[in-house]
Amino acid sequence: MKLLTAALTLLIPVNAFALTPSQLKGLILKRSLKLKVQKEQVKAQEFKEKATFRSYFPKVNLTSSFNEFYPDIFQNWNQNYTYGVSITAEPLNLQRNVELSINREKVRELRYAVDSTFLDVYSEALSYLYKLKALEREIDLRKKQVESSEKILSVAKKKLKKGLVMITDVLKAKSEVEKRRALLSQAENEYRKTFNLLNALLDFSLKGNEKPNVELLKEKLPFSSENLIRKALLMRPEVKEAKQQVKIAEKSVQLVKRNLSPKLSVNFSAQRTGTDFPGDKNYSAGFTLSFPVFDSGLTKFQTLEQVSQLKKAQLNLKETENSVKLEVLNALSDVNYSYSQLKSSESSLKYARKAYERALNEYKLGVSDIVALLQAFEFYCQSQEDYIQSLLNYNLSVVSLRKATGELLGGEN
Repeated sequence: MKLLTAALTLLIPVNAFALTPSQLKGLILKRSLKLKVQKEQVKAQEFKEKATFRSYFPKVNLTSSFNEFYPDIFQNWNQNYTYGVSITAEPLNLQRNVELSINREKVRELRYAVDSTFLDVYSEALSYLYKLKALEREIDLRKKQVESSEKILSVAKKKLKKGLVMITDVLKAKSEVEKRRALLSQAENEYRKTFNLLNALLDFSLKGNEKPNVELLKEKLPFSSENLIRKALLMRPEVKEAKQQVKIAEKSVQLVKRNLSPKLSVNFSAQRTGTDFPGDKNYSAGFTLSFPVFDSGLTKFQTLEQVSQLKKAQLNLKETENSVKLEVLNALSDVNYSYSQLKSSESSLKYARKAYERALNEYKLGVSDIVALLQAFEFYCQSQEDYIQSLLNYNLSVVSLRKATGELLGGEN
């Protein structure tokens, strides 16, 4: 697969505004709104995990009160002061330990979800980049087709002046020129729309003068379905995410079972109180150990509920792995099929080119009519466009395979 990566990321020396796959990847990481939403969810879960960890630390409370009262109508007003500090902590809470572990596993789960979103967005953006490259070639091709149709028109006009053909030959040739110009405009419009789709994925951060800097792969690359499936099961974030869900479900079972676990609370307080400031000192300290032993079966049935959720997560993991296997096998099948279509269109293009050259020469010599020439020209133009489309389909199928295996993430960790 290293050969595959190198072949698809090979760069063509173009202008300074060329957009390469690696640059596209960096822009997605910085600009994709979908990724930003996912990353904020990760941050929120990280804060929750830190909050749970902070609950291990002692809590300090400051208290103060002041009362002024009149005890008897024949005495003066009296004042009562109370102020102090209290410290409480819960050093032993087995349920909280499991809760902290669950929060950490959820952070990992959300990070895998970020990778999964990136894989979807990057593969989509990469497909647009390859399509732009194919459209760029198609636009150049259609410009040449316009020139070729104008050449046919020029030949028809010369033959008309010599009285060798009728005016209808010239009219048919003019019609072909207008048709080719319209198709050129269509390709240019498709290019602009595809660029806009790519730019939307990047929060419209592209200026508009960037060009696709990729090479459309033509060679067949070696693949092994067993190796591809093995790689996919190791790299796909969806599989990793499903495994995390199993871990979380297992710890959720532990969390419910800890409902009947002991808890130890420790407290200390120091106060001053009295009618004259600063008042008398008063200290207190203590601890509380609670050990629930019976809850009328509540924990039992809550545990059974979580065990059922665990089985569900395990089945979901298996289903996700099967889905990934199916995606890899189908993507590999598409690669093989699209490559056979590419070779077929390549052969057809070679034949169409020779047929057109022969028809044009025969028309110049006067042994063929304009209809046969335009038919050969139409077949040649269609063969050229079919070849570009087949070339694009093959490259898109390879991109889909790289997505299916998780290789687009750029690493195996």
